[in-house]
Amino acid sequence: MKYIYRNKNVKFHILIVLLTLFYSVAFTFSEFYGSPFSGIKDFFILFIQWGCIAFATYGLLLLMALNRYVFAALFTPLTLLCSVLTYFRYTANVTLTPMIIDLCVVNDMQTGMTLVSFSLVFVMVLSIILGVFASVVRFRMDSPSFIPNLLIGIAIVSLCNGLVPRIERPVSERMPYSLYYNVKKYLQERQVVNAERPDFEGQALCGSDSITVVMVIGESLRADHLQLNGYERETTPLLSSDTSVVSFPNIYTEECYTHTSIPVMLTRADSINPERAYTERSFISLFKKAGFRTSWLANQESVKNYVYFMKECDTLVYANSGKSMYVFDKWLDEELLPFYNNEVSRHESRKLILLHTIGSHWWYESHYPEEYRKFEPVIDTRVVSSCTDEELINSYDNTIVYTDYFITQVIDRVKNENAVLIYLSDHGESLGEDGMYLHGADHYTLHYPACFIWMSDMYKKNYPQKWNSTKKNKDKPYRTDFLFHSILSAADINTDYLVDELNVFNYGEK
Repeated sequence: MKYIYRNKNVKFHILIVLLTLFYSVAFTFSEFYGSPFSGIKDFFILFIQWGCIAFATYGLLLLMALNRYVFAALFTPLTLLCSVLTYFRYTANVTLTPMIIDLCVVNDMQTGMTLVSFSLVFVMVLSIILGVFASVVRFRMDSPSFIPNLLIGIAIVSLCNGLVPRIERPVSERMPYSLYYNVKKYLQERQVVNAERPDFEGQALCGSDSITVVMVIGESLRADHLQLNGYERETTPLLSSDTSVVSFPNIYTEECYTHTSIPVMLTRADSINPERAYTERSFISLFKKAGFRTSWLANQESVKNYVYFMKECDTLVYANSGKSMYVFDKWLDEELLPFYNNEVSRHESRKLILLHTIGSHWWYESHYPEEYRKFEPVIDTRVVSSCTDEELINSYDNTIVYTDYFITQVIDRVKNENAVLIYLSDHGESLGEDGMYLHGADHYTLHYPACFIWMSDMYKKNYPQKWNSTKKNKDKPYRTDFLFHSILSAADINTDYLVDELNVFNYGEK
């Protein structure tokens, strides 16, 4: 009897091992496609990540296969979905994100049919055949001992999805687990968007008949690496030569992570009332009250912390369709410019345009073209510990050289209008100081984001007091809660919500 049970278990686990190998080679490998690495050490680190995902996949397939009917119902659809995602990963470098799910929900059937090709249909048919074949094999197989295998499966899935944080993120971002986690994120975002936040009371009146306000949300750009602020390297030669640019080197952010910093930037949240970031609307609603057309042009994926504010806008455009932090091909802010051109050329006389850039986010080499590689040597691996500090700083500074060019392009399109631009990065970046790298963990290098303001000649002529106040206030220390009040002032919007002490366009005037 023991031999029979043992034989059943062996055959069962051989099937799960074979299916795991298939998933790991056919699907999970595509998630590592294009990942830069240098040397045996880096390859070994990536291999360990791949192995952890394979281990987690084994646990999932084990639980699915315990019951032959459950397996027959789930395995073929799961294989089909993974096959489709893998196809687009190889052919279009697209990965599953909540943004992609949102686009699929919004787009009509006709738009979706444009993505269908003979090769995609072939892959789908082949995956269905393989899924059905595996289901038949499992259906004809004797059931293994249930309780021990159930406990093994639960232990593996739990271990890889929460008990060990270093494993959880790589697993959750890759197939097959990414299907669950991204649907979960999407539903959470929808819940946030559908939540009721009261509109601002009272009026918001704009004193200008025609004005364009551009807000650029930067990414990981620290103030002390700007040539504008005295950095010894020429990282911002174009902006530094523009006399209409005023830099603010002493802006402080409490937050060290995009998810939490942007809600604080856009709302009335401050150190006394931090909850406002998640209970109130942003300045976008006040702009709409004042008769502005509002648009959010995103070169990053949405997240639940600030997706509400993205949906506040009249128009939301994703320029980064299908890109995620695990895609290492070029991901450039220039992709925003065609959409920006469309918004600038609209007939509405009052416009608020928000550009959410990818900026200087890791992996730095993805975020600038080769012709902006001013400093060398640069990083050649995604494994941070294998990069020298010199390589990291060079690559990081090259992203700033490109940002200098990008912002200049944004300015050029509105320089002949009554226009103002505010640039504020979400946080800084650690580049080896005290052994710290990138962002997320608290460190002083993260608390001083880059910030500067540009005004067109027409704007300066119309608002000389704002121009003079900006120059006088440039060296003052402000927290990022200055933005809510200052951008309303920049737009010449009169509202009771504007606090003069937090307005960089006001210098002692009431």
